[in-house]
Amino acid sequence: MNRLKKVFLLLQPSNGFAVIELLILLVFVSLKINRHPFPVLLRILNRKGEKTGHLGKKDRERGQLYWELLSFLLAQCLKVKRPCLFRSLALFSYYRRKGIDIQVAYGIRKDRGDFDGHSWLVLEGSPFLEKTDPRESFVLLYSYP
Repeated sequence: MNRLKKVFLLLQPSNGFAVIELLILLVFVSLKINRHPFPVLLRILNRKGEKTGHLGKKDRERGQLYWELLSFLLAQCLKVKRPCLFRSLALFSYYRRKGIDIQVAYGIRKDRGDFDGHSWLVLEGSPFLEKTDPRESFVLLYSYP
């Protein structure tokens, strides 16, 4: 899907409110991440919504679109070197508020003598919205909830 089509999809009324909500969550995460211990921040972001259920194919496609939007904003516009933490926290809060039973996971690996970390979402026991399975190269350190 090309960029113009993605922008058009993001501007549709069905996605417009979600995009605004995600942008607000991203700002909220950015403001709170250095002010709260990580377990407290996760509890703050873990607001369970009323709808519980399963994500259909359209919801998953939208999720990929939201993932790409946040990645673009963080990496290209805000020049965040490691966007996965902010992206996963914003999407975690977004889906939890929708009543989706999603988890956020954190892993680490040794890369050329240095440690490298990654954060991702887990839905129904599998990585969600990731291009490749992070469990193949990262050792899981922590998962919430």
